Amino acid sequence: MKGTIIGTDLLEKGDSIKILEINTNTTIYNSGAVLLDYNPLFTVLTENNITELHFIWTDEDAYLPRGESFKFEDILKERCLELGITYIPHMVPKNSVTVPYIEDADYKFILRQSFDTTAIVDELYCADKFKFFDLMKDTEYVPKTYFSTPELSLDMLDSTDYLNGNEPNLVKKYRYPEYDKQLLPSLYSILDNDGLNSIKTETDSEQNILIQEFVHDVNNVIDGRYSIIRSIDIIYGPNLDVLNMGGYHQSTILPIDFSENEFVVDSRKLNQKSRYKYITKDITIPNELDYHVDDDTKILNYDGTLKDVDTIQLGDYVKSISFVDFNGNNAANKQEEIIETFGWDCTLQQTKDTLIELDTILSGITSVNIDTIYIRITLENGLTWTDAPSCTYYIEESGSTETKFEKVNKMYIGDKMVILNKETNELTTVEIVGLDMEYAVKTIYSLDFEPSDLFLVDVGDGLFGIMHNSCWCPWNYCGYYCNSWGCSGCFSGGVEKLTPY
Repeated sequence: MKGTIIGTDLLEKGDSIKILEINTNTTIYNSGAVLLDYNPLFTVLTENNITELHFIWTDEDAYLPRGESFKFEDILKERCLELGITYIPHMVPKNSVTVPYIEDADYKFILRQSFDTTAIVDELYCADKFKFFDLMKDTEYVPKTYFSTPELSLDMLDSTDYLNGNEPNLVKKYRYPEYDKQLLPSLYSILDNDGLNSIKTETDSEQNILIQEFVHDVNNVIDGRYSIIRSIDIIYGPNLDVLNMGGYHQSTILPIDFSENEFVVDSRKLNQKSRYKYITKDITIPNELDYHVDDDTKILNYDGTLKDVDTIQLGDYVKSISFVDFNGNNAANKQEEIIETFGWDCTLQQTKDTLIELDTILSGITSVNIDTIYIRITLENGLTWTDAPSCTYYIEESGSTETKFEKVNKMYIGDKMVILNKETNELTTVEIVGLDMEYAVKTIYSLDFEPSDLFLVDVGDGLFGIMHNSCWCPWNYCGYYCNSWGCSGCFSGGVEKLTPY
């Protein structure tokens, strides 16, 4: 027997719901996985005398946050063990469009979370929003939608709600799954049907763009944040029966009251800051553009002076340091050859005991100007500054003596920044007491210092944070030094706020 996991994103509207999209290669957040009901699935398995559960899932796409174990899979394995069912995993690579062939049998249940281009539900209705909404156009369960090309057309969108002031009432989306998340979905607050018709005309000249009513309902605001419902279902068997495992709310990173809604000049299109209050999908800079310092950053020169990041040049020398952890890993180097040590294992005292001074040279620099969300860090000594979410500092974990490199976006209040005093050359820690989101338009930079990957950035009062090159891990910043494909810590990312549904 075969089954496919379907993730459905929903919004409430009055006493009903509206379906925004369905996905087979859906991400199941670890915080949400523990809220799901696994009993219906295992009831089907036991009633059908299933003795093998095969689970197909996609590397990097199946769950978040990376760096943790896959909670959904962990629960499947645990329940199989309890019931004497043999569990057999099949992980497929990220971006795979097919799944391994597994011969079906009466005693097997083959559960798929991955995308399969040979499956109708995947190729037609998950990978193509037009085809899904065209299929559902005669029901009340989808938003009113407009799409027009010389070959295809769909026009359910005769009007939208014009009574909510400056709140969004129209959204532009891309037809297919891959798109620039810095640009789409885009939101509008139009005032009348003339505004609607104008955007329809504009969309006719844009390739693969559809527009929909934005579903506005106070029931979609959870703990002050706009939220969608992520429902997890399994379609299985020859009759395509459906098992509902429940779901959870997935919320925006910004609360509704973060700011008043603002518009792009001479338009009714919400600007980037206002847009972020309504987008529940990932809005961070893609990994390949993972810049880590901004135009406020000042770097410590080898001679003790400061160098502005917007004036630093290739070939400039700056001051660096190095230290080793308990496994002999050198902080100043990428240590790509270390494949047995899964992680950085150190303390502040070990860092102090092995601390040495170095010089290093800027060998690479790239930059981009971007408007996005930044993080304001406030220390217990009153020092405060704003950084890009991808900045990677050396910190001591809250409630622990362990030290590690960590992204600003993954720090917690109570973590301690490891600080170098320029005058005494001594290391101390200062507790982080505030981490607040701010919207700004800045130039952000990716720096590559060699041979040492560490450099020192000014945080005020002659104190310097220890920052690492943005290029130190081939996949992502994670605070680990092994650079091994098998390292569970080499995948990490921000997590949207989740609540039970």
